Amino acid sequence: MTLSTLPDRRAEAAPHAPALADDSNELNNRELLATVQRAAARLRAAGVTTGDVVAIMLPATVDLVVSLFATWRLGATAALIDASLTDGEAGYQIADTGAKVLIVAAHPPAISPPVRVVTPACGFSAAAPDTTDAAWAGKEEPALVTYIGAGNRAMLDHGNLEAMCQLVIKVFALTGADHSLSTLPMSQVSGIMVGALSPLLAGGRATMAGPLSPEGFSDRIEHRRPTYLSAVPGNFAALSDLPGHLRTNNSSVRFAICCMEHAGTELKTKFEHRYGIPLVNGYGLSKVIARAHEIRRPAMP
Repeated sequence: MTLSTLPDRRAEAAPHAPALADDSNELNNRELLATVQRAAARLRAAGVTTGDVVAIMLPATVDLVVSLFATWRLGATAALIDASLTDGEAGYQIADTGAKVLIVAAHPPAISPPVRVVTPACGFSAAAPDTTDAAWAGKEEPALVTYIGAGNRAMLDHGNLEAMCQLVIKVFALTGADHSLSTLPMSQVSGIMVGALSPLLAGGRATMAGPLSPEGFSDRIEHRRPTYLSAVPGNFAALSDLPGHLRTNNSSVRFAICCMEHAGTELKTKFEHRYGIPLVNGYGLSKVIARAHEIRRPAMP
């Protein structure tokens, strides 16, 4: 089992089954693989090869997840950079990773030394698919770099990342029938793991809603029909505070996961009473990440 070959396995098993979506894109498994192959072609043309680091500075969209899979497909390491950072903060993190390529949605931050820049929206779609077999990453190969707090770098290898996804799948009993709807920031491991990687690994699908008003989030729940939600406490508080006459058809939702910060008893009670959806604290996932990192610290490429 390896994340680098997940798009290939999904496309072979169920080519027309839904995989990834955001406000602008909706991909089935066959389309996901083709999009990842195009992104990999662009990265390879930019000089990315096994052992390199690719910095990904994108909002929570399909492009971000595609960029992750394309990076792993080439045997490289992905570094998630928060797209909301200032140029100075982003520049420090990108330089700190030693990234060869930076993937951005719009204007890249000013950094030194410079990196090559790939813009996914136009660049990836224009490339011919790279049909070379995906690199088979060993468990101890570095997979993901993220930053926690004030410049604290965390590195996870493929073994760590897949083990945490399997933990999420086991704890929440995820299956191929599950559909994640997430407003979590994907620059954090808990966001990308709970909101996208785990449901995809379980054979399900993922939708990234991005920042939304409470009414917008409620509308996504009703029309996307997810089986679980993941968000920060503020999102759940805002949903709970919607006027009583605004009702949402949330019958498809089995549970909700509160990440990044702890949801207190008052918020849990209020949300569960309003929507009838169990609200589970996923805040402890950060401790799982820290423990995984403590057990085995991957070497930086």
